[in-house]
Amino acid sequence: MHQGGLDTPDRARSALVRFVTGWPPNWPSSRRIAAAVVLGLTLWLIRSFLIPLIWAAVFAIANWPLYRRCAQHVPEGMRAHVLPLAFSILITFLVLGPIVFAFAILAGQSQAWLTEISIMDKGGPLAPSWLRATPMVGTRLADAWNDAAGTPGGLSALLSRVEDSSLLHSLQSAGHLIAYHAFVVAITVVALLFFFRRGDELALALAHRIDEQFGRLGGKFVGVAIAALRATVQSMVLVGLIDGIAMGIIYATVHIPSPIAWGAVTGILAMLPFIGYSAVAAVCVSQLAQGATASALLVGAVGFAVLFSSDKFVRPMLMAKGARLDFLGALMGTVGGLQTFGLLGIFIGPMIVAVGKAMLDEWLTYLRPVQPGALCRDGITNSAPPECVSIAPDALPRSCGTSS
Repeated sequence: MHQGGLDTPDRARSALVRFVTGWPPNWPSSRRIAAAVVLGLTLWLIRSFLIPLIWAAVFAIANWPLYRRCAQHVPEGMRAHVLPLAFSILITFLVLGPIVFAFAILAGQSQAWLTEISIMDKGGPLAPSWLRATPMVGTRLADAWNDAAGTPGGLSALLSRVEDSSLLHSLQSAGHLIAYHAFVVAITVVALLFFFRRGDELALALAHRIDEQFGRLGGKFVGVAIAALRATVQSMVLVGLIDGIAMGIIYATVHIPSPIAWGAVTGILAMLPFIGYSAVAAVCVSQLAQGATASALLVGAVGFAVLFSSDKFVRPMLMAKGARLDFLGALMGTVGGLQTFGLLGIFIGPMIVAVGKAMLDEWLTYLRPVQPGALCRDGITNSAPPECVSIAPDALPRSCGTSS
C-alpha cells in the first residue's frame, strides 16, 4: 500500500517512460540496454569468425562421445592440453585428408586431360562418331565442332579468344576462395581446441541456463538437436562408404584405370549431397575422350542411379533413425539446409527440422484432450474433465487434475 504522496514522482516518471517509449516502466533498464548494445557490437565485430566457430561446434558436438571415452583412458595430466590438441589435429586430418586426396586425384587427371588435348590439337580433333549419331541435332553439332576445332591448332585458336581480363579475374576469384577457406580452417582448428578443453564447463553452464529459462522442455529440445547433428554426421560417413564401394565395383567392371582410387574419390565427394556427381562426370568425360562411348554411358547411367538413390533415399533413412525424423523430414532438412545455409546447412537443416518437429509434437500432445481415468505423465490418475489440459507447452500442469 502506498503511503501519502511519496511515490508520486516515481509514478510520474514511470508514466513518462511508458508514454515516450511504449515499454513497461521497469523493462528497459539501463543494464539490459547496455548488455544488448555490447552483445550486438561483439557479434558485429566477430561476424567473420562466426562460420568457423559454428564449424568447430559441429565437429566438437559430433565427436564429443568419442572424446569422453578417450579421456577416461588418458592420464590426468594429459587431459587438459595434450588430448584436446591431439583430437583437434586428428579431426583436422580426418576431414581435410580425404578432401585433399580427392582433389589431388582430380588434379592429376586434369593434367592428363590437358596433355591429351594438346596432342589432339596438333592434328585437329574431329567430332566423335557418337555426336554425329545424335538424333536431330547430331549433324549440326558435329559440323560446328569440326569448323571450330577440327583443324590443326583449332583448339588453341578457340582458347585464345578468351580475354585476358576475364582469365585474370577468374584466377583472382580462385585465390580469394583459397585464402578464405584457409582462414576458415585455421580458426576452426583453434576453436575446436578450445571447445575440447572447455567442453565440460560450457556444457554444464549451458545446461544450467537452459534449465532455468526453459525448464524440462529446453533440455529435451537440445537433446533432439544434438541427436540430429550426430545422425547427420554418421549418415554422411555411411553414404560415402556405400557409394565409394559401389562405384569402385562399377569402375572395375568397365575397366576404368585406377578403379580403387576413383571409387575412393567418388565416395569422399559423395559424403556431401550432389558433389559425388562431379567424380562420375569426370570419369565419363575421360572415357568419351578415349572413344569408349558405351562404357561412358554405362558409368554415367549407373553412377547417377547410385548417387541419386543414396542422396534421396539412403541418406534420409539413416538420418531418420537417429534424428527422430521421418524420411520426408530428413530429406527436407538436408536439401533445405543446403539451399539456405550452403555447406553448413547440411548439418544445421536437420537440426532445425528435428527441433521444430519435436516442438510440434509436444504442442499437439498437450493439445489432445485427456480422458478421465487416464494416467498423466507423472503417473497420477486424472479425474478432471478433458478441458483441464493446458495447450501451452511452457505452462505444463504438474497434474492433469489441476485446472489451468
